[in-house]
Amino acid sequence: MSVLGAARQFGVPPQTLRDRVKGTIDIDTVKSGKSPVLSAEEEALIVDHLKQMASLGYGYTRTEVVDIATDYAVIAGKRDHNNPFTLRWYSGFMGRWPELKLVKPRSLELQRAKAGNKGNVSAYFSELNDIITKYELNDKPHLIFNVDEKGIQQNHTPPGVVAGRNICVQEVTSPKSSTTTIIGCGSASGVAIPPYFVFAGARTRQELLAGKSAGADGTVSESGWSNSVIFRDYLEHHFLKYVPGRGDDPVLLILDGHKSHVSVGLTDWARQQNIIIFVLPAHTSHFLQPLDVGCYGPFHNIYNNECHKQMRKASSVITRYNICEIACKVYSLALSPENLRNAFRRAGIFPLDQTVIKEEYLLPSEAFEEKEEENKENEDVQTQNDEITPEHDEQDEPISAAKFLTSKVEAVRKVKSEGKKKERKTMSKITSGHCITEETVVDKMRQHQECNETGKKINRKEEKSNTN
Repeated sequence: MSVLGAARQFGVPPQTLRDRVKGTIDIDTVKSGKSPVLSAEEEALIVDHLKQMASLGYGYTRTEVVDIATDYAVIAGKRDHNNPFTLRWYSGFMGRWPELKLVKPRSLELQRAKAGNKGNVSAYFSELNDIITKYELNDKPHLIFNVDEKGIQQNHTPPGVVAGRNICVQEVTSPKSSTTTIIGCGSASGVAIPPYFVFAGARTRQELLAGKSAGADGTVSESGWSNSVIFRDYLEHHFLKYVPGRGDDPVLLILDGHKSHVSVGLTDWARQQNIIIFVLPAHTSHFLQPLDVGCYGPFHNIYNNECHKQMRKASSVITRYNICEIACKVYSLALSPENLRNAFRRAGIFPLDQTVIKEEYLLPSEAFEEKEEENKENEDVQTQNDEITPEHDEQDEPISAAKFLTSKVEAVRKVKSEGKKKERKTMSKITSGHCITEETVVDKMRQHQECNETGKKINRKEEKSNTN
């Protein structure tokens, strides 16, 4: 069939068919206009690099993507530094790769990025499995609890509202205030312990608990945050009071390693009460603690919405005297039976399943892992990249360009792995990721406490002698 005949029969422009027949236009070209500078294979390497860096927690901005692509094109001999890519190229690049998008990342503290590694997580689940098996709690979700604190303030974060275009939208909120802490607790079976409030102040007033839900209680502290004394009082007079259907069975209490949760005195008391305290690995509560995983996120959103409604309905602002009523209502919704069961399941606690932990939580830690067997190879890669110029042999272009992207990832890993500090001997090193009511852990805690007390006595004597 002739080109003209085919063009008429199938409705394709004749020149398009001629270009295809002659090989002027590549068969993979799907749109008119000038072909991209980089081939699809080369752009695919850049796409993979962008994804890898984002998963490690060090993603690129739009400008940085343009810079990386320009450097790649220079090494490949398709551009020079006097003719770099622009944001117009970036727009076309993003259009060609719909799997990429510009996103607003969530912040991740450095310590959390380090701690969320596969080794820590595997060791935690292994010990948790041993404890659950030892105390025969595999089929007793009503005896597995998680307790955690949540700080709230009277000046809430305004939720999104519907408004007209091109106008400045403002939202009336309460003045800035001190923090009020809620100690929340729930079981893997979906039972929530009534909330316990810690208000900022020097004296407890009943007016602070106005409008509270059934069973809710509270106290005061100077800062509005919980401390070791308040937490011990909470467990003794509030937690034990509302643990349902316990009998003589042991209760597993999972919590983070905050200093108010860990002490030899609390551990001794817990063992007397047949309470098993298991401390989560340090800096992993954002994906291993049930209340953080599935309850306090909804709590934050619902609380802001309820305060938003309250500000519209009432003539007064949110104060320390009506915050309890609002928070109790939100607490019952956020720590609902369904949310609690889902939270324990997503944290891999009940049913016990390490595989439910998403890989994305563990990837940032890879940047801090020192891989000695790769150090020599990475140095060679970096040396080769330093010697690459736009005039290098064309046969080596794809390999050199690929090594350029690889060196960017390895440079991040090398810098992060070199930043290790000498570990201090702290109580958290002993308790992190362990059941602190087990005899071996208790002994280590006692020894650590005795060493600290001895060290303090020596320091006081030295200070006294220096003063004299």
